[in-house]
Amino acid sequence: MEQHEKSKAPSSVVGERAEWVEIAKGIAVTFVILVHSMIPAINSVTMHLSSFTIPIFFMLTGLTYNNEKHRSHLGNLAKARARQLLIPYFSLYTIMILLFLSLSSSVDTYLTPDQLVFWFLYGNGPPNSATHLWFLPVLYFALILFAAIDRITYRLPRSLKWIVLILLILAANAVWSLFQPVLVPWRASSILIATAFVLIGNELRKSRGLRPWTNESRVKNIVSIVLLTVLILTFSQLNGFTDMAVDRYGLSLWLYLAAGTSGCILVFQVSSMFDKSAASRRPLIALGAVSQEVYEVHPLTFYLVPFAAAVLGISLSDNPDISNLLWTVRFTLGVTLSYVLVSRLIRKNRFLSLIFSGRASHVRSTTAQS
Repeated sequence: MEQHEKSKAPSSVVGERAEWVEIAKGIAVTFVILVHSMIPAINSVTMHLSSFTIPIFFMLTGLTYNNEKHRSHLGNLAKARARQLLIPYFSLYTIMILLFLSLSSSVDTYLTPDQLVFWFLYGNGPPNSATHLWFLPVLYFALILFAAIDRITYRLPRSLKWIVLILLILAANAVWSLFQPVLVPWRASSILIATAFVLIGNELRKSRGLRPWTNESRVKNIVSIVLLTVLILTFSQLNGFTDMAVDRYGLSLWLYLAAGTSGCILVFQVSSMFDKSAASRRPLIALGAVSQEVYEVHPLTFYLVPFAAAVLGISLSDNPDISNLLWTVRFTLGVTLSYVLVSRLIRKNRFLSLIFSGRASHVRSTTAQS
């Protein structure tokens, strides 16, 4: 989630901090927590937000990808992003397996340790119960696949990139269809879709750099936001609820791509508007700067809700309606407590920082790094 580089595309902010990028990440991780706080309930909020929230991170990866820097050093890129994304993935998944192993004899866990190991090796699942960690390897392999494509095709006409985009979606659909109704091993179809979003983001970078997405005319900004909102609501309504974690892309991958792209651009515009307001920008920039760790931590905060309910003598498993009504509590804890844990504990402890971010120490985050 922290692919921040200087843009070498035409831009009025080359070499400057594009803080709207951090704001966009802050908005995206907030939306992720909101959706997670509501599911398994599927309603209008989860249906519409699920259509573009995760693609924001993929598109931002392409938008902030420094083609010239990495094109001749793919090995260095692969190693650096493996530290950032795969160390947390394997570390946290191993901790989960050890916890299930130690608790299985005394607590009724929803998976046995053997089942957890099986799905870990399979690289997907379990069905309808996939952990949120799925995002980390998908982002990693999508970035590496995009980088390889960029290295092979960068001398070709840019128009061919759109042919590559079409081929990625066709390949994703073919892989997904091949394994249906079984989950795709290591989420190969999701990686292809994520690569398509990374490519779109990178093409936007080449066209406009990291300039803010707002116009000087407030009327034009409002009209653009309204039109994009209508597009998103239409596409997501037609496509239905989506969940890349379990290969659920809705009615059509093309609708998913359209909804995801429209949603990303809308968030970019809103982020650029928030960047002009000190009251809005500061908390979102702070959240965006630690978005990866907040994403990794937030499900743990949800367990405080059933624990508190049990202390009060309420069984949420026997009262699903009450559990659904407590989504606001889960959401609040997911955002605020996760941020506090990350900023006050995880980032200040070398061991925890290594587990959650692949780095033993942190420097001040910026949205544009060379």
